[in-house]
Amino acid sequence: MNRIKRTAVTLAAALCLLAPLHAEAFAEAVPRAAIDLRISEVERHDPVSANREQETRGEELIEQIRETYRKAKKSARRKNFKGKCAAYVNRQLLVLGINKKYVGCNGNREFDVYCKKAETTGGYRITAYSHKQYTLKAALEAIAKSDPHARNILVGFEKGFSKAGKRYGHALFIHGIENGMVYFSDNFTRRIDGKRYREGDPIVCSIDRFAKLYRKCRFDGVIHFS
Repeated sequence: MNRIKRTAVTLAAALCLLAPLHAEAFAEAVPRAAIDLRISEVERHDPVSANREQETRGEELIEQIRETYRKAKKSARRKNFKGKCAAYVNRQLLVLGINKKYVGCNGNREFDVYCKKAETTGGYRITAYSHKQYTLKAALEAIAKSDPHARNILVGFEKGFSKAGKRYGHALFIHGIENGMVYFSDNFTRRIDGKRYREGDPIVCSIDRFAKLYRKCRFDGVIHFS
């Protein structure tokens, strides 16, 4: 009987010694990448974290619009870009490093300048969305679908709102599209949904609303720099 008890005690002690070794071996058997993937999945499906990240990205885009406008004026040595939509767009492209050298043209030429090129002088890949295949809304939706955090989008119009716009066209720059919302600015003061936006002010609206804001302009095309 004593011999049986001693054997049982010995087996119990051996199992206690093996337990941590077994756990350690199991941990080594599970790749760290798999653990990280599980953590990533949890974070991705956490609506609170997702909303916080979206808000942060939105705030960063708004600040970028303000800062780019300030730098664009300084670069052009101008107090404003009144009547000079293309100059405003082209200065932004320079300030953001999309172009290494300033490229000047009228608003109705903005799309044409880039649509046949593969990349900019700053090394950004160019993807063109012509009016021949897309409406303005469809082009922006296609970009947002291909890149959930799309940045650096030029919009060109063959004809704009004003008398000068009908002759020289219009152009503007979208800093980003986040969660279906367009973050951009323009070079003139306008009222949208009861709120007044001055030149360079950050404007945020849905893709559908954006397309309606410019429905009276003759769409030429969209360029996505990525």
